[in-house]
Amino acid sequence: MDINEKDELTEDFDTDISDNTETEIEEFSEKDTAVNDNEEISEEEPEKEPVISFEYDVTNDEEERAFLIFQKKYVYKHNYKVTALFAVVAVLFLVSVIKNPHGYLNWVLMFICLFMIFATWFNTVRIRKYLVSALKSLEDDKYRFTLYEDSFKIETVFTEEEMAEEDFVPVKPRIVDFNDISLNVIENGEMFIIILKKETIYVLSKRVISEENQNILRENFSQLLGEDFEKRDN
Repeated sequence: MDINEKDELTEDFDTDISDNTETEIEEFSEKDTAVNDNEEISEEEPEKEPVISFEYDVTNDEEERAFLIFQKKYVYKHNYKVTALFAVVAVLFLVSVIKNPHGYLNWVLMFICLFMIFATWFNTVRIRKYLVSALKSLEDDKYRFTLYEDSFKIETVFTEEEMAEEDFVPVKPRIVDFNDISLNVIENGEMFIIILKKETIYVLSKRVISEENQNILRENFSQLLGEDFEKRDN
């Protein structure tokens, strides 16, 4: 989840007043034009009409299962390549060990290859467990997902008590345009997994989404993402 503080933008207009009356008129005229331009630019666009919008939460177990699916899609391929490479080298050293059992160096190099295979898969599991543990404190948080025709928005829903706290910091919503970002969505029997740039994951659990909204999500993801939307049985 990306958490960004809202920045307060200020613009200072410094007016240099000279003794020349014509210069003063030109300066103030230019500044009035600049102010008018800024007012036009700062006008907020009207809120787009959402296709659907709903609140949801995510359990720690759902986060772990979603991250495992992410790893299988993007990380396991690399792990398989590393495993195959070190396995071939380990076999070569094993052949050398069979031919020369007293060759100490061959034994060491073979076990180094086996260790690298173990470390590759161990780190994959360790990273997943670490991430799930770090997200444990967010398990009770509530979120709102809003789907538009060309984008979607994910925002954190705060209670009145949380907003009344002195150290409360509002969280800027994450808005994603379907056309300007690397986006993949995986659907299985229990969730929609939104993957941004192969590094950020959002989980929409079907247990909190109505059947109607699930169909709308499926239809829109399929039309807008094409091959980047993947539906799985499990």
